[in-house]
Amino acid sequence: MKILYKYCLIIASVFFLFSCEKDTKGVSRITYYCDLELKGNATEFAPLGGTYTEPGWVASENDTDVSDKVVVSGTVNTQAAGLYRLVYSVDNTDGFPKTAERQVVVYNTAPSAMPSGFYTVSKESNRNGTTVYGSDFTILIYQVTPGRFYVSDLFGGYYDQRAGYGSNYAMVGNIALSSDNVITLVNSKVAGWGDSLDGMINGSFDPDTKTAKWTAQYAGAYNFNVIATPQ
Repeated sequence: MKILYKYCLIIASVFFLFSCEKDTKGVSRITYYCDLELKGNATEFAPLGGTYTEPGWVASENDTDVSDKVVVSGTVNTQAAGLYRLVYSVDNTDGFPKTAERQVVVYNTAPSAMPSGFYTVSKESNRNGTTVYGSDFTILIYQVTPGRFYVSDLFGGYYDQRAGYGSNYAMVGNIALSSDNVITLVNSKVAGWGDSLDGMINGSFDPDTKTAKWTAQYAGAYNFNVIATPQ
């Protein structure tokens, strides 16, 4: 009986192995994901009323160029100032996608003392005069209409970058720059909490040092004293 039992186990094992081989025949065990690299910068700038020139991309799968298979979604309207998002996507032969993103800033080119572009928020910026930022953060400021500017974070990166909460906790908004270089708040909103600034005080821009300063008042208790200069 023991010998018969052993033979039965051997036969069953052989049958199982052949069954697995048949079921998995023709199934690929290796997939090569695509590499996708954008040329140019993650953020590109285009003048209002001008043209946007796409820097392009390079894509490959297992050392084979597949750049012509990349699909781009999103558009850039250079007739309207704003932020535009482009998404680049390519699938490998097994259908697995690889994506990359770029934002395009369309800005108003009317003469202004305050330039459009990325600004470095000084690590000396602080909340309530006591909590110093301690690191330099980056925000985006660009002119939407003459004398009016979009700011990617009126907190100066405090919650988005310093605390690591992410972009939903950046206080986006618009500011106005007067002829005597006084900065005032137009509007603001932080998506993560669904509210806005109480107000802004001490806003100014120094055309000699190219330094923007403001105090963003928030939640009845916090004053974010921001110092920013163009990169």
